[in-house]
Amino acid sequence: MKKKIYNQIIHVSDTHVIIRLHTNETLNVPINELTFHPKVNDIVEVYQNQNHVVVCPQPQNNKLWILITSITLLILIVIGTTFLFFRHPDRNIETVDNQSSQQSSSASSISSSSTSTTSSSSTEDSIIDTTAEGLREMENDGRLKTGQLYRFTAELTRQKFWEAYVGHFKALDTYHTIWVKASNAPMTGVQVQIKKSMIEGWQEGATVTFTVKIMEDSEKFQFWVATDATLITTPTEEKHTETEPLKLDSQAILQGDYSSIAGTWRNGFGEEIAFDKSGLVNGEIITIPTIGNQGVISFSMRLDSVKGGIMIYPPKSTVITRSGDSSDKNQIRIMVIKDAPRSSKEAYYYVGK
Repeated sequence: MKKKIYNQIIHVSDTHVIIRLHTNETLNVPINELTFHPKVNDIVEVYQNQNHVVVCPQPQNNKLWILITSITLLILIVIGTTFLFFRHPDRNIETVDNQSSQQSSSASSISSSSTSTTSSSSTEDSIIDTTAEGLREMENDGRLKTGQLYRFTAELTRQKFWEAYVGHFKALDTYHTIWVKASNAPMTGVQVQIKKSMIEGWQEGATVTFTVKIMEDSEKFQFWVATDATLITTPTEEKHTETEPLKLDSQAILQGDYSSIAGTWRNGFGEEIAFDKSGLVNGEIITIPTIGNQGVISFSMRLDSVKGGIMIYPPKSTVITRSGDSSDKNQIRIMVIKDAPRSSKEAYYYVGK
């Protein structure tokens, strides 16, 4: 078993704390750079490079392991009792595939200015007309019904991020993930899963009427799966509109809701991290986020098998480094502290860049 590495606070004053590292060296840190109330003998995690030091409180292992064990047992019980209901997810999606192929072939013969008609009044009655914003609200508050058909019209967006579905829900392996605009998701839009053959020739900015069926995987995560899509308008010219900046919801993040920073973040070195409403998409958040001076949020995480720290800087806040702040203060910035030292402005992550 790997021996744990401890760093201990050995002195606290009004202006500084002194930490004895596991190497028996000492580290002097200004107290105003901490996002928690330090006490002598506290065990902490320390991440540092040439310009940054992130100090996070050590998780309460005993309580944490009890909690993890309890949650694990609960998950195993739930999986065991619901296995029969989700043993054939591909069978459900085959129904959607059949509907998609039939309806897309008929839609191709209709001009872009016409509307689709259904072959059965009973099918029409089962479709609920709504908007992309309405679907997202129902998804957020739990009112979105699995198996229900919804119809809405929305503008295509973020085409450079359209890609083949990537995830554990094997029933969607042959689908593509595309994005459509929604005013209550101004930066990222919302995802629709659709057959690649149905989006040939589509361009960002076009308007499409979708009929989607709400599908659900074994973890109760819902997907909007298109069964029909009719291109209404095509973009005639490139649109140049300024997107509204993200609004950081610090209190929601402290409660474990990362929706306000959901999206893909990139730095000047071409590295990426991504968040959804639950946290890091391809990583793990180890400690509970804390908030410090200027509203800066910090926590420790594991990303690509490497432990480190993350600091989220709200607009107008200053990044305190030995070489000064070279970031764009008008935006939310994310700094990832891992082993490799980063000292240039290229190290800062921005959403959508």
